[in-house]
Amino acid sequence: MKGLAALTVAGSLSLALAASPSAAVSLHNAPPPDDDSSTSSTSISTSTTSPDHFDRHDRSLISEEAARKCRPRQFFRFHDFHPRNFYLPRTRFIDGPGGTMTATVRRQHRVYAEIEIERVKGSSIERANIDRATLVRSLANNVNPLLAEEFVVEAGHDYTREISKGKYGNLWYRVFGYRVGFTAWRQVRNCTVRPVAAGIANIPARVEGWRYWETKRPMFQGRPLSPR
Repeated sequence: MKGLAALTVAGSLSLALAASPSAAVSLHNAPPPDDDSSTSSTSISTSTTSPDHFDRHDRSLISEEAARKCRPRQFFRFHDFHPRNFYLPRTRFIDGPGGTMTATVRRQHRVYAEIEIERVKGSSIERANIDRATLVRSLANNVNPLLAEEFVVEAGHDYTREISKGKYGNLWYRVFGYRVGFTAWRQVRNCTVRPVAAGIANIPARVEGWRYWETKRPMFQGRPLSPR
């Protein structure tokens, strides 16, 4: 019993637990004293953060992401691209047979984008509201940056051409462009996406010039204007 008591006095162990505001854990071992007896002291400091803090933060991020992805908007999808010429009125000329022909654009012309809209069958929207400027801007970004809602042809641009012997020369001034099929889609707040309209868009580009071709007889819309 005396030996056991001496052992208890000689060696003592103290353990202290303390909570601090930080989440760090520290461990400290005191150096042994100079005398023959040995004592050790160990202290551990821990703290915990409530899980509710992280839950609130995560829910906030999820809500912001959902709001960003499901913001109501309208967008377009395009298909069936075909070149399309916008011929200007009063710029069609026919000369011949043979010789030289010269033509000039004598007055200013404006060419506008044209949109034909059909409501999608089964759509709950009675009248699809398609903004022409938004549609043309989307086409310019995805198809050709030269496409425009409106294009102005200025007066001028002379053109001279030699006509083949015995043939008739034809000139007609045009603005280049596209005929494009499209569908309009709408996204609502619950992230549902559905088509609301479909149609055809004739969009001019900022490119213009004369078209020249030859025929055996004077022709207009596939029919002869004169026997010779």
